[in-house]
Amino acid sequence: MIALFASIFALGIGPLIYQTFGPMRRTDSIVSGFILVVITATLLTEVLPQTFAVISYLAIVLALLGFVGPTLIEKTFARTANRTHILTILLGILGLVIHASFDGAALYSTHEVIDGERLHSTEQLTLAIILHRLPVGLTIWWLLRPLIGEKYSLLTLLAMALATTGGYALSMQLSDIHTSNAMAMLQAFISGSLMHVILHKHHDDGCMHTSHSHLHHQEQHSNSVLSNSTNKNLANQWEVMGMIAGITLMAYLHFNH
Repeated sequence: MIALFASIFALGIGPLIYQTFGPMRRTDSIVSGFILVVITATLLTEVLPQTFAVISYLAIVLALLGFVGPTLIEKTFARTANRTHILTILLGILGLVIHASFDGAALYSTHEVIDGERLHSTEQLTLAIILHRLPVGLTIWWLLRPLIGEKYSLLTLLAMALATTGGYALSMQLSDIHTSNAMAMLQAFISGSLMHVILHKHHDDGCMHTSHSHLHHQEQHSNSVLSNSTNKNLANQWEVMGMIAGITLMAYLHFNH
């Protein structure tokens, strides 16, 4: 039960740090690089391999569809670009909420282990799950706060906490769902969608457009805010620092899983 509370508490640490240092431009650059590495690595090394084990190459097809689909819709139907991006973001968040329920189930599976060797292994798994919640909470805040505000972003974090608790309480029932073809297909598609969101989300105004009008606006905005190459280089350096932090975290989780 302590691990469950710790995993829920970890969800709020990232948003708290971001809110504390968020006004500084360097913070957004660091967070951008950190999330890019951690979420991409999580999807490619954990979620997609799990779905591939269930539905084989269909997982790759669905992930590509989730990744490329929003871009094709935006370019084909320019007027729906904003709605498409919002739906893609919400779909990605839904994927994180679903994954949170499986994290809760995994936490439950570790709390009854008592023998020495397995106890050490499950303690490492529990720590990995808790640490993994730090970037997840940060990602939700980073994506949703500019889009729907603090109130609904907090409600989304609450939904994550409830999903984790529900997964913990219903771990036995979730075991069959987790390995079902339908869930694997859904997770593969959502993984691609979340990748699309993460890779295309680096706009100060919180908007995700790729239409010609938005690109023109973005160019004007960039010229006014980052008017010289020095500022751009500094932003890139902070983003690289975020990537290094993300690589460090993922390496630790990989070798201690």
